[in-house]
Amino acid sequence: MQYLNSISPISKVYATTGSKPVLVMCNDFEYYVCKYNNSYGGAANKLLREYIGACFLKEWNLSVPDFAFIKISEEHIGGFPELQPYFFKTTCFGSKFNRNFKEVDKFISSLEACDRKLFVNKNDYLLIALFDIWMSNEDRNYGNYNLMLNIETAYDFIPIDHEMTFNTGNLDKGLFLISDSDSIINTPLTTRLFTKKELSDVNKLKSIKEEYYLCIKQCKSKLNVIFESIPDDWSIDISFEIELLQNKLFNANWINNAYKEFLTFIQSQIR
Repeated sequence: MQYLNSISPISKVYATTGSKPVLVMCNDFEYYVCKYNNSYGGAANKLLREYIGACFLKEWNLSVPDFAFIKISEEHIGGFPELQPYFFKTTCFGSKFNRNFKEVDKFISSLEACDRKLFVNKNDYLLIALFDIWMSNEDRNYGNYNLMLNIETAYDFIPIDHEMTFNTGNLDKGLFLISDSDSIINTPLTTRLFTKKELSDVNKLKSIKEEYYLCIKQCKSKLNVIFESIPDDWSIDISFEIELLQNKLFNANWINNAYKEFLTFIQSQIR
């Protein structure tokens, strides 16, 4: 996991999103979209969920922007009155900016009219939806896809923003299945990408199921490695968080129920 430092002032605040991330150049001479801990004196739990989400997506072999831990210097914060210095006392979580990544929300009308053949890896869309059910991500849906499209490649989907996973940060209270309205399966894009025949293809669903269980096993095997890299200034109780994940997210009943819910959502699109 890379640790980077800002080398120039923040150039943009993405004010239209809830967390208002910032764009800054770092000492690898790349731009990063950075999320910060705006909980004064508190643990960086939102950043932890972003980091875990990104790490798990990589284990699922899904496209995810390169990410790093980033320290933004206080001298680089000025120019944006909504940004407070204490936001940047702790290390930020940064995703590498890529000009070829475009927001699905802004292109949804044209995407719905696109040829399915442009989406060479379109099954990733279903895997992302399944990932969200397993992670109880309530913030990727028709009103807010939280997906980028890599237009440089064969229209790869890039999932972003995972601070609302675990039922908006309530893993300690147990996990609850998201509703179909909180899933990208229940969107016009699903039926644009897939025919009813494809969605009901037994072999396709069997392949997704096999991949699902293998990916979860891989995520669990990497838990200790993932947590070893967490910055000390995030003030995370690592042993407590790992135990929570093992007991809740990696619980066999939860894993099975999440997959069953995925099938239920799929069925709603082929009726």
